[in-house]
Amino acid sequence: MDLFGSSLSNGAIGAPAWSELPAEARSALTILMTRLILDHAATTATPRAKEADHDL
Repeated sequence: MDLFGSSLSNGAIGAPAWSELPAEARSALTILMTRLILDHAATTATPRAKEADHDL
């Protein structure tokens, strides 16, 4: 997946290319996307497997 590629095959008509956005907008979007990805990873992480109980 190419998030910042120059191809317009994703169907976004009229959307500006990443390089056309102001630097402040690119920075803000990068920070927000990073936060979104990290928050999602933190809430969907699989819990560590518990050690098997050897009691009979």
